[in-house]
Amino acid sequence: MFYAILCLLVAYLIGSFPSALVVGKTAKGIDIREYGSHNLGTTNAIRVLGKKLGFIVFFLDVFKGVLVVGLARILYELNKYQIDFKNIEAFNFALFKPIYYGLLCVIGHMFPVFAGFRGGKAVATSLGITFVFAPIPAVLCLLVFALTLEATGYVSLSSTFAILTVCITATIQEYALYKYLGKMGIEVLILFYTISLFMIIKHWRNYVRIFKGTEHSFKKHKGEDVTGSAVGDDDKKEPVKEIENNDQELDSDIDTTGNDEE
Repeated sequence: MFYAILCLLVAYLIGSFPSALVVGKTAKGIDIREYGSHNLGTTNAIRVLGKKLGFIVFFLDVFKGVLVVGLARILYELNKYQIDFKNIEAFNFALFKPIYYGLLCVIGHMFPVFAGFRGGKAVATSLGITFVFAPIPAVLCLLVFALTLEATGYVSLSSTFAILTVCITATIQEYALYKYLGKMGIEVLILFYTISLFMIIKHWRNYVRIFKGTEHSFKKHKGEDVTGSAVGDDDKKEPVKEIENNDQELDSDIDTTGNDEE
């Protein structure tokens, strides 16, 4: 029991690694939570830090999900076939199932202990988890995300359609196409639906702003600096010094509406 709980704690701690905060402080010397939407997600990282650093944040957040669930699956198989678990309770063994580690990783990203429990919406981390459990739904959700973003410019809406795509396509795979694509198991579907519910709840304020017409849209800013960078374009020199010496100018360059996309 202690070993399983320790592993679950590690999964949460890995999920809690605040990629956007670390990249922002390391590369630019700023706390990303003080700019843009004040969110530790990929969208705010792109808007505040620029595209290059933003995509580094995206990669790290995706990697968290891949790492946690990938290692969990390996440990589960080792425990299942190489260790004698005949004398332990079924509940204890169930704690080793990868779905729990994926869920703890997502919770860690949303409520990171290393960042005052102020995290992102776990869209990128959930994508990493999905790639491990269901590669085809993961690819399809990326396609839906890209098409929705191109059509609407709303990251929050694109993320929502993407996670719903995962649920729908994974369900079809599990019950209709399992002969061709393989089964994932009902527990994986429950994990996907649970994560989707979490993310929809976290995006609720974004839906309200979309309805009111006040949500930040990348499409509305075509021809402008869509990142709303707090530090300027990636090619500008000495961005940190610029931040320190031009706080008033900086505040006018970033999105201070409080929108909080991923």
